[in-house]
Amino acid sequence: MSDYRPVDATTRVEIEQLIAEMLYRLDHNQADTTWELYTEDGVSVGPMGDMDREAMKVWGAKRAKQTDIVGRHFIGGIRLVWDGEEVEGTVQYLTFRDTNEPQTQPASVGEFRERYRRVDGRWLFSRREIVPVFGGQAAAAHAARLAGREGSAQ
Repeated sequence: MSDYRPVDATTRVEIEQLIAEMLYRLDHNQADTTWELYTEDGVSVGPMGDMDREAMKVWGAKRAKQTDIVGRHFIGGIRLVWDGEEVEGTVQYLTFRDTNEPQTQPASVGEFRERYRRVDGRWLFSRREIVPVFGGQAAAAHAARLAGREGSAQ
């Protein structure tokens, strides 16, 4: 028997708005504000490294200044289920970047494995894991570029 416990429509819409806001900020040079979308104990895990909110602030401030990198995220297949007081989600994504060759091919395809918690009436990320399924080398190269280690990602 499955323990599938889907969320109600209102919760789904609110969490989808949170996800869309995160990607909008990343795609429109507002990465310096993404930390605001996390709980106090929130973490992000993935090609950019493991980051708590303070590390996200530092990373986001640096990324927001890199206006020469253009990227766009496309998502779908959003699965949201209750896990106690939190909601667990899986979001399929495609990421395109102008630094990828060719630019019309996704730089990364994978999924976001996320946990969401309601704090003061607002849904926030408590954990966000970025898991490239295809294009892991491009994701690693992008992380190295942002960290100023261009050429160190294999």
